[in-house]
Amino acid sequence: MSGLDALPTTELPQEVSSLLLPLADGHLLVPVDTLSEIIALQSPVSAFDAPDWYMGELHWRELRLPLVSFEVMRGNPMPVLRSNCRIAVLSSGNGDGDLPFFAVVLQGTPRLVRVTPEELVAREGECAMGELMHVALSGELAVIPDLSTIEEVCLEYRNRR
Repeated sequence: MSGLDALPTTELPQEVSSLLLPLADGHLLVPVDTLSEIIALQSPVSAFDAPDWYMGELHWRELRLPLVSFEVMRGNPMPVLRSNCRIAVLSSGNGDGDLPFFAVVLQGTPRLVRVTPEELVAREGECAMGELMHVALSGELAVIPDLSTIEEVCLEYRNRR
């Protein structure tokens, strides 16, 4: 037996617990550990001279979070905010960075899904700002968000002020 044979092998997970986050124009698909909290819809503090997708800022756990409309970020009109709307506080994946969390408006309640390689299929299509990949999960269309890009563009706006 060679030394390489003794090394442990790393296997990809066969299943990832994820969430489908409902938007006005589809769903976002994120791993469960990306979601920090679902909170009730609230009016953000207005942000001066902000891009249309930057709806303002929320106070959450002593932090100031940007509230993002993913639909507008992707080039669609601002959705109507209804009584079933919620806000998802998402981790940017950069816990040591300047913006460890941001908030996204949801058009309903997230749904827990189990993602397996057999059920997840990449779809064709050009990705807009904030999109990492278009997918179909058991035939249901979704977008995997590019959390680092969302963090980056939110920070660019904050640093311009």
